[in-house]
Amino acid sequence: MRNNLSFKDKCKIYLAQWLVKWGKLTHDDFTRQELQSLIKDSFPYTFTFEIPVGTGTVTVLEGNITLDSENNCIGLQCLASLNIEVAATTIYRAHVVFNLTASPYYDKNTSTLYLTKLSTESVTLVNDDYALIKDTQFLLTRFFPKSVNSLFGGPLKSALSLFSAGTSDIAADYLKLYLSGSKQAVLDYHTPQIHNAIKKQITQEDLSHTMRQDQWREALFSQIGQNVRVEEDVLRFYLRE
Repeated sequence: MRNNLSFKDKCKIYLAQWLVKWGKLTHDDFTRQELQSLIKDSFPYTFTFEIPVGTGTVTVLEGNITLDSENNCIGLQCLASLNIEVAATTIYRAHVVFNLTASPYYDKNTSTLYLTKLSTESVTLVNDDYALIKDTQFLLTRFFPKSVNSLFGGPLKSALSLFSAGTSDIAADYLKLYLSGSKQAVLDYHTPQIHNAIKKQITQEDLSHTMRQDQWREALFSQIGQNVRVEEDVLRFYLRE
């Protein structure tokens, strides 16, 4: 079990085990900075979600660890770009911030830390120079031949029905979002879809960490660790009950 450790690290484990037996060492703390280093290579991360017409894409650019001692929760505050494409043309883009929260659970039998009770919260629009929204007039002139533009003096739904039989109601209702030019209205519409897509993308494997045997602190915990909780703005690994 300790073959991947240096002699110095093996001595650290041996000393720590005695300190635990003597009651001098009860826990080991991992700071937010240490936890942040574990996820630094996870970004950027991209996933898509379905929309009535076109494709929605979310690219998570960065994530910052937060710790909630009162509720025993680990959080991840993410900055992401949201892009909506129709017919290979970007009709909406924005930077958004969303939060993930989960509770830590340690399985002693597998020496694995799991994050359970995952929830997504508060997708918030960032108003910056990246933001873009195309109005419905742009969509009509961009996606339909100029020879039939004269037909679009009537209701939008009637115009769309010429090209999208059977789906005109859905497509028209969706494109009406862009009439107001409100980036927030478009985001509000897509927020439930973003939440669902996040939960589909993140599997239980993504939310687990098995104690590494080449890291002496984790190797020690895999042998005698008991429980993990968020306490005093750290992730606290209890070495005894």
